[in-house]
Amino acid sequence: MNSFKDQCVIVTGSATGIGEACAIQLAQEGANVVIMDFNQQGAEEVAKKIKVFGGKAIVAVTDLNSWEATKSKIDEIAQSETGIQALIHSAGGFPSYVNLLDCPIEAWDPVVNSNLRSMFYLLKAVAPHMIKNQYGRFVSVSSMAARSGTNPNPPHYTAAKGGMLALTRQAAKDLGPYGITVNAVAPANVATPRTNAIRSPERLAHIQKSTPLGRLAETDEIANAIIFLASRKASYITGITMDVNGGATMV
Repeated sequence: MNSFKDQCVIVTGSATGIGEACAIQLAQEGANVVIMDFNQQGAEEVAKKIKVFGGKAIVAVTDLNSWEATKSKIDEIAQSETGIQALIHSAGGFPSYVNLLDCPIEAWDPVVNSNLRSMFYLLKAVAPHMIKNQYGRFVSVSSMAARSGTNPNPPHYTAAKGGMLALTRQAAKDLGPYGITVNAVAPANVATPRTNAIRSPERLAHIQKSTPLGRLAETDEIANAIIFLASRKASYITGITMDVNGGATMV
């Protein structure tokens, strides 16, 4: 399992959840993984897990809401690692479930920025390094919230994740001539510590009823799809959104 041997792969939001699962799998496949997160303690814990089995990982604490901080850290990593072959953008999310009428005005910008604006910053920062090497993979983690109204979701989160899909297509068009692919994965109902903490028993029951597979996804199941798109095996796939949701968007 050396699909990513000697490749530098940055994973944002990798101190927990889907990002953590991606980081561990990538390290198992030989990548030099950059654990990029604002949570230093969590990022260091994931790096320790990777080093236990002989994997390679470094921690990069970064404020993805700052263009200057994002660009500086990406440039630093590219120089120290002799390039960046792939970037997986898993950071983002939302703090609580809220409907359109109850969504506070002041809550809009933080959620949109942490999901969508951060993706724009990361693309702008990493693209020049990938262009230099005429190779790159960029995979963002969107959500079924951007694809279907089966499950109620917060409006700022839905808008941000929808914007990520549009930006994915635009970036794929602009960067394709340089050998760079840009894709997205749209998970649904993933059993992460953060989302489990804000799900009520009623919401869990709704998920089971509305999902053909009848259960939440495990983080590794989402990571499998992401890592495929970040690999050389996905060389002729760009501008797509891969739905990984147990069939929930069929109903």
